[in-house]
Amino acid sequence: MADVVVDPDCNDPKELFGQGVRACIIQDYEAAVSALGKASELLVAEHKNDLHESLGEVYLYYGKALLGLARDQNEALGDAVPKNSADDSEDDDDEDDEDVKESEEKTETTNDTPAESGDAPDVKEQNGENGITAEASSSSENGKPGPSSANDEETTEEQNGEEEPSDLQVAWEVLELAKKIFENKEDKKSLADTLIVLGEVSLESENFESAINDVKKGLEIQKELFPKDSRTVAESFYKLGMAYSTDSQIDQAIENFNNSLEYLRNRIKTLEEIKLMTQEHKDEVDEIKSLIPDIEDKIADMNVYKEEAIKKISEAFKEPSKQTTDGAGSSKQVSDISHLVKRKRKIEETDPEQNVDNPNKKAA
Repeated sequence: MADVVVDPDCNDPKELFGQGVRACIIQDYEAAVSALGKASELLVAEHKNDLHESLGEVYLYYGKALLGLARDQNEALGDAVPKNSADDSEDDDDEDDEDVKESEEKTETTNDTPAESGDAPDVKEQNGENGITAEASSSSENGKPGPSSANDEETTEEQNGEEEPSDLQVAWEVLELAKKIFENKEDKKSLADTLIVLGEVSLESENFESAINDVKKGLEIQKELFPKDSRTVAESFYKLGMAYSTDSQIDQAIENFNNSLEYLRNRIKTLEEIKLMTQEHKDEVDEIKSLIPDIEDKIADMNVYKEEAIKKISEAFKEPSKQTTDGAGSSKQVSDISHLVKRKRKIEETDPEQNVDNPNKKAA
C-alpha cells in the first residue's frame, strides 16, 4: 500500500484529518503526525476552544499516530530490525533516518496547540472490530519500552535552552483532552478506545500502574458494548495481559491472555457457523488461528516463569529451615544430657539404701 502524501499547503482541517487517518491505518505514522498536527492547530484556531466536541476524533488519532511514531523510533534506536528493512542497504537506512528527522521538524510547531477537524470519515470500523492483529501482537512483545526521543533531538533541545515534549508526552496530553471530550459527549465507544491507547502510552513510558488502570477501564466499557466474540475485546485483553506481564503480575497476565483466547475462539466458532461462508470469512478464520499460537506461547512462558519463581522461593525457605533444624538437633543433645544428670541426682536423693550404706553421700 502506497504511503500517504500530505500536502504541506493544505489548510483544510477535514482533508488533513482524512489524510492522517489513512496514514494511521497503513502505519505511516510520520505522515499521520504531520497531517493531524496541522489539522489540530487549524481547528484550535477556528473554534478557540480545545475541548470543542468536534475535536475528539482528531485528538484520538493524533495520539495514536504519536504513539506509533514513538514506537518506531524506539525500535530504530534499539537492537531490533526496523520494519521492512531486513534486506535494505545501509543507504536506505540513512535515508529513513533523515525522513524521521524531517517528520520531527514538521511536528515541533504543532505539538504545542493540538486541535481537531470536523466530522470524521467513516473509519471506526477499520479501527474497531478489526480487533487483535498480528501487528498488535508483535508490537507488545518488545518488553519494557525505552525512551521516546533520539539523542540528536535531546542535544538540539539543550542547545536551544528549551525542553521539547517527547512524542509520548504529547500523545498523553492530546489523549487526555480526547477523553474529556468523549466523557462530555457520552461517547462510550470512543472513550473506551481512548482509554486503551492511554494505557499503551503509559506502558511505553513504563508507568505500569497507570497503564493497567486505563486499559482495565476501557476494557470494562468494551465488554458492555461488544459481544462475546469481539476481536476488539480480545485485543484489549491481550494488551492488559502484556501490561500485567511487564509488571511481573503473572497470574493476572495469564488470566487476561486466556480471556483473549476465549474471545478469539468464540469468533472462530461464530464464523464457522455461517452457512454461506465467504472468502473474507475464511481469511479471517485463518488469520485468527495464526494469532492463537502466539498467545498460547505467552501463557506457557508465564507458567514457566511462575514455576521458576516458586522454586526459587521454596529453595530460599529451605536453607534457613535446614539451619534451624541443625541448631535444634544440637540443642536437643544438650537437653538430653541435662535430663540424664537430673534423673541420676533424683535417684541418689530418693534411694534410701544408698543413703544408709554411704552416709557421706547422704550428707553431701
